[in-house]
Amino acid sequence: MENSAVNKILLIPEVKELTLRSGVMRVAEDCAVDFEFEERGDGSDERYTLTVSPEGVRIVSPSKQGFYRAGTTLKQLLLNCPREIPCLEIRDWPDFPVRGFYHDVTRGRVPTLDTLKYLADTLASYKINHLQLYVEHAFAFTDIPELWRGKDPLTAGDILELDEYCADRYIDLVPSLSTFGHMYELLRLPRFEHLNELEVRASRTGRCLWDRMAHYTLDVSNPDSFELVKGMILDYAPLFSSPYFNICCDETFDLGKGKNAKRAEREGVGRLYVDFVGKIMKVVRAVGKKPMLWGDIVLKHPELISELAGDDTVFLNWDYTPNVTDKSVQTFKEAGVAQYVCPGVNGWSRFATDAGAACSNISKMVRYGREAGAGGVLNTDWGDCGQVNLLSNSLHGLAFGADLSWNTGGVDAECADFDRRFSFLQWGIDDDGRFGKILRELGGLSGNYHFGNLYAWINDKQCLWFKEDDVKAADPVDLLRRYRRAVELRKELEGFGVDFKEYIWGASATAWLLLLLLIKKKYEYGQDISDVPFSPKHLINDGRVLVEQFKTLWRARNRESELRDVVNTFEDVLLRVKWLDAV
Repeated sequence: MENSAVNKILLIPEVKELTLRSGVMRVAEDCAVDFEFEERGDGSDERYTLTVSPEGVRIVSPSKQGFYRAGTTLKQLLLNCPREIPCLEIRDWPDFPVRGFYHDVTRGRVPTLDTLKYLADTLASYKINHLQLYVEHAFAFTDIPELWRGKDPLTAGDILELDEYCADRYIDLVPSLSTFGHMYELLRLPRFEHLNELEVRASRTGRCLWDRMAHYTLDVSNPDSFELVKGMILDYAPLFSSPYFNICCDETFDLGKGKNAKRAEREGVGRLYVDFVGKIMKVVRAVGKKPMLWGDIVLKHPELISELAGDDTVFLNWDYTPNVTDKSVQTFKEAGVAQYVCPGVNGWSRFATDAGAACSNISKMVRYGREAGAGGVLNTDWGDCGQVNLLSNSLHGLAFGADLSWNTGGVDAECADFDRRFSFLQWGIDDDGRFGKILRELGGLSGNYHFGNLYAWINDKQCLWFKEDDVKAADPVDLLRRYRRAVELRKELEGFGVDFKEYIWGASATAWLLLLLLIKKKYEYGQDISDVPFSPKHLINDGRVLVEQFKTLWRARNRESELRDVVNTFEDVLLRVKWLDAV
């Protein structure tokens, strides 16, 4: 912004140019708004000029999208100045033509249609124009009813209605479907288990949320694998008006480690991957869509990137670490292919989103993408291990990504100014950014220990989620300090007088988790810790309360879907704590 006096006007995204003029426009119901199309520009050009004068508001843009974005800015101005708006001129345009949000509706929660519409409204309020919903089994595929039966999936009617709802807000709803890796629920069905790369009788194995994350890749040598994926694409793609289709094809961890081991030795794992993905892309093109895919696997075989490249192909380049470098962004740039940079809100499997880590990751990835000429930003929100991360926790990172992808130079990772704008525009509180600071501190209190680690602990899963050595080594004094701080932050959240039920639950669950770690150190690992403030019985009672509160919060926005996975995990933890108390 050009004038320091406009700092009192809180906007997300920050506009590029704002110039104050003398006078004010008094707000009334019959306030005049004049629209004018520019002579040049195509239908996707979102530039606009918004002028406020004593006589009313004038908006100039080359497209309807531009008018819509200007209207979003005007709404925010009215929130700032509900009675009279200072006369001003705003000239504004996005740094990235595609500014997206990626939301997991598979690994736990399937939102109600009303919740998805709320999400679309929230995206539109921050000028996001691209939405993807991650689907493995959470859609009612016509020919595979046993895949989704009992899981409360999205239906064709849901998608059609949401697609129209998004289009009215100039949001491109893009289909996203696992078609190679992450085929857990599909490959556990008796009629498809033979298509697993690994020799596993999956229909006879117990349910395991870690295996759902880490295994279950299709056998590329079996022609039925391709026919299965083709049928799912043909069923799903026609429901979307978007010109794109994300085939995912990420984390194919098992490829070449089972039935195709000998073939992988001869041809290379990269060759197996590229050949199968190429066939899937042909199906997508045949139904009139442009293929997108996650870039993590082909980055391991950069010499093969060109084989999947095309004028219509977009590589989705993800990395969620706070200290991410630009290495992968530069690899795709040097290959001369289209890419979107894909940071994350860092809430998956967490009771409270690690907003500090998310801000660092998002700001770096957006900057790298801007410098490399990336075509878009797709900010991700995953639901690992049952998706305990409630939707409100994702909104800070969602809005921060929207802010930077529209105006890359607007804010840094510290985001103190952003925190104030977010508090005001999302929740109607002007607290000088205190609320955002609470979110960032709260999200860091549990460190790298989260709900997935509890799942590994009670199931004795020796996997990436198993963090018990870290628990043993943790400083009990520091754990106690963090526990007490989580309690203090919960009380602060309760004092805002806003409907912060999901945030307050996250703070309560974070405090409970930190107390659990202390109790584990003392009772399970036999460490000499005398300053544990509560007994295992107290922890069990609080845990039961948390479970009941979580059920209520889940059902307020979501279908029943896989709530049982989260509840069962909690109950198993409480049984383990009860056993510790009895020993």
